[in-house]
Amino acid sequence: MNDGNPDTATAARAGVDLLCVSPHTDDAEIACGGTLARFAARGRRVWLLDLTRGELGSNGTPDERWREAAGASAALGIAGRLQAALPDGFISAERPEQVAAVAAVIRSLRPRWLLAAPVPRRHPDHQAIPALVRKAAFMARLASWPAALPELRAWPATAAIPAPAPLWICEAVLTVCPPGERPNLYVDVTESWAAKLAALRCYATQLERADGARPTVINEPAFLDQVERWSRAWGFQAGVPLAEAFATDQAPLLEDLPAERWV
Repeated sequence: MNDGNPDTATAARAGVDLLCVSPHTDDAEIACGGTLARFAARGRRVWLLDLTRGELGSNGTPDERWREAAGASAALGIAGRLQAALPDGFISAERPEQVAAVAAVIRSLRPRWLLAAPVPRRHPDHQAIPALVRKAAFMARLASWPAALPELRAWPATAAIPAPAPLWICEAVLTVCPPGERPNLYVDVTESWAAKLAALRCYATQLERADGARPTVINEPAFLDQVERWSRAWGFQAGVPLAEAFATDQAPLLEDLPAERWV
């Protein structure tokens, strides 16, 4: 087995450019929807994996939320989205079956970059995501460790899900950076901000406080203003109007001075 970075032949077999893993529908859009839309608009193959169906959510049924996720996925312009049925509220890197589920999807979609979203704060599932994604990425490298695809539903409905490869090595594993921490990487989302907002508007059951809706953090009227303030703060640090920020243990291998400026 290859226990280093992917070589040229391995990278050439990559199925997607970026796979973003989050616990619930709407998490990825809130945390990094601008990044997903920006890369998708540039022709990158971007996929999302929601680990649960949000059955413990305060508002909206799992089927309603999945329909909203379909609209949001179209608004972002991504290539595909999968939803597993892991237990909402009990995401954990210490559950082998959950690690296997994520590792199998990694081996199936074969992403170059793997992204854990959302910001690892507040909700216990959010807190668990970075460790679960890192562990699954590592276990996906081990050909001697079996991992079968979990129960999945897909958007679009015709999306082809390849059989898992024997192993897969991601080039980089990233996590959405919480406010107040130092990121390793910024993405300018100024041009893709409208697509992010369009995706978020699809989540009426989650982000709108309609009559009869239970009050939550994310259906507070000021919540989307807070999301924008986060991106404006990251943008100020990066020298652009709006940015999203990420942390990673990997570092790029350069062959020349990059076209992008450093901040």
